Amino acid sequence: MAYIVLWWIAEAGRLGNAPLGPIVTVLPFIAFGLAIAISQRWPAVALGLIGAVLVLQLLVESARFGSTSWPAYLPLLYAMFNISAFGSVIVHWVSLPVAVVYAVTVTLLLTLRSFGAAEWPVLYSPQSARDYQLGGEFEVVGMFAAVCVIAVGLAVGAWCAGLAMRMARQAIAVRRHAQALERDLAVVEVELVALSEREQLAQEVHDVMAHSLAVIAAQADGTRMTDDSLSTSSRNALSTIADTARDGLTELRQLLDSGPVLGEAERPKITDLQALLDRVRAAGIACVHAEFGESKPLSPIQQLSVFRIVQEALTNAVRHADTDGSTTVTLDWRGPGLALMIATPASMTGATRPGRGIRGMQERAQIAGGWLTASVDEGDAFIVNAFIPVDEPARPTRPEIEAAV
Repeated sequence: MAYIVLWWIAEAGRLGNAPLGPIVTVLPFIAFGLAIAISQRWPAVALGLIGAVLVLQLLVESARFGSTSWPAYLPLLYAMFNISAFGSVIVHWVSLPVAVVYAVTVTLLLTLRSFGAAEWPVLYSPQSARDYQLGGEFEVVGMFAAVCVIAVGLAVGAWCAGLAMRMARQAIAVRRHAQALERDLAVVEVELVALSEREQLAQEVHDVMAHSLAVIAAQADGTRMTDDSLSTSSRNALSTIADTARDGLTELRQLLDSGPVLGEAERPKITDLQALLDRVRAAGIACVHAEFGESKPLSPIQQLSVFRIVQEALTNAVRHADTDGSTTVTLDWRGPGLALMIATPASMTGATRPGRGIRGMQERAQIAGGWLTASVDEGDAFIVNAFIPVDEPARPTRPEIEAAV
């Protein structure tokens, strides 16, 4: 805009003198200004627009620049710089010979007698005109050669500056890409180390737990089958111990053999809560299950989170609950989601200290898109409150899914 407005003002007194009127005279300024404006975003269009204006000036005398307006060619060097710096690879390399051709064309318009106004070339001085009228001659060859060298040098210089800018931008992009690769490699290295440690820990857990659970199941079955003096309740308790140990061993092996993410069919669901409650009752813990409202669909990850939260809370109940009390598991579907509450009469302070189990339940609730709190109320009952939204289920990432499983 500055280019067009300033040259329009500068040439205002001479725009109407052309045979075709001011429109043709102003057109090159507008076209060159537009070429400068779009040279960075659409380099190929700008290059073609400059060439079209030069052809117009070769064909139409009133469109040519005069002795006062010829410096309007100089800002085109900025357009050539942008074309070289921001154009595609083809446009970049094509623009170099095109720039040379444009420089020669501008030189012809400025020095050749047939392109001058009233047959006077633009760059010749009035003294040269008087000498010519007295029988002298124009030094056409020398003037053309000098102006051509300068014009081509400026055009090639602008193109080379664009090339330098292009190489600098490529170097910066390569450096940033290399830095991004270094960061990714560092993250991958950390993940590999963590995965290796996790594999070793999983193997250790498998060896220890598999042996312990197998011994527990064998001892419980052996005692139940060999001791005829056991009462019916004792036999049922030993049978529950053996079945729970075998189920735990089976689930542990499935978890380690199937990898970090369980299949859809292998994930525990809310419908499996009843079997979990039955196992807890068989262990001697009174457990009451209450459910209000109609159940709503939960995503597999949300169902898994609910199951694990209840499982962890009931595990704490088995470890810390008062044997004279009862644990209450309440599922309330009457709100915008599932409100979950597990109330346990706590007889030991260990159940109230924030530990890995409580943190794990909170993380699972967050993965499911909700929240969880755990505290002791005024009646010395350990309360776990959780909320899992239903209308907008969470969309956890793969690492979160792996952590949840």
